[in-house]
Parts: sequence; C-alpha cells; structure tokens
Amino acid sequence: MIYDKKRILIIGNSGSGKSTFARFLGEKLDKEVYHLDRFFWKPGWERTEPDEWKRIVNELISKDEWIIDGNYSGTLKDRAMRSDLIYFFDYSSVFCLYRIFKRIFKSKMQLEDRSDISDGCLERWFDWEFVDFVRTFNEKIRPRVYSILEEISFNKNNLVIFKSRKEFDQYIYGCS
Repeated sequence: MIYDKKRILIIGNSGSGKSTFARFLGEKLDKEVYHLDRFFWKPGWERTEPDEWKRIVNELISKDEWIIDGNYSGTLKDRAMRSDLIYFFDYSSVFCLYRIFKRIFKSKMQLEDRSDISDGCLERWFDWEFVDFVRTFNEKIRPRVYSILEEISFNKNNLVIFKSRKEFDQYIYGCS
C-alpha cells in the first residue's frame, strides 16, 4: 500500500508520534522527510511570516515525492490535496500531553535530540500556551481536520487513522 505512494502526509496532535513515524517511513521508503516545525519556527520560537510560510509550504508540496509531518491547519487543505496517502494520529489529548511532558524531560536531560525542530528552539519546561494547544486539540482542531478531508473528498482508501497506540503498533508490525 505505501510503496507506490509518492507524497505522504502525517498529521495529528503534538506528541502523538508524527515525527518519529515520519523518520521511520523516510528510511523505509527512502524518501525525503520534511518536518514542518523546522520550517515554521525560527530560532527563539519566532513564527514565520504568513506569506513566507505559504510560499515554503507550496515549494515543499510541489516536489514530486515527500513525507511531510505537521499540523498547521491553515495549509492542511493544500497539503492534503497533493497527498497520495495521509496518516492521522487521532489520539486522546491525555496521551499526547503525557508524551510531550516525557519529550520535554528527555530533551532537557539531554537524553534525546530533537531533529524535527529548528536550531535555536529549545524545549521549555512549561509552555502553557503549547500545553493548552495540545489539551484542546481534539475539540478545536480535530473537527477542522475531518472537515477539510471531507471537503476535498479525500479518498478514504488512502487515509489511515490511528485512534490508539495499539492500532498504530499493529499497523507498524504488519508493515515491517
């Protein structure tokens, strides 16, 4: 199923495992992986200007082959329309909150490097705006994701939705 796909999009809440899965797929399929956080966030967690952001995303999705991970619902429709396959990590907010706190701890203790974010963007112990984003993702962002996929009539045969880590694990072991 995945070997004939040229453009793969990975979306879901922060902390759901998008970047790790993107790296795994990139190695497995020998495809370039683009982590949107590396393009959106400038050093010191400065946001990219909207016009520049739109140009960057358009450049990425115009390529013949890619794996892109990231949310950014403002550009989701364009990315989804160019995708051959979409993975959506539709996990509970509690699970994702646990994972981001675990990731912050590992990063702060220098147990893990973050290659999916820009240089100069250091993990913060408590970024309440980010925590609130993760906490409210399922009520605020998830409906928009499903709405966009419905609006563009994305082929459901090319949409893989993981509702739990168990479903994801079963999928991965089936692909290996």
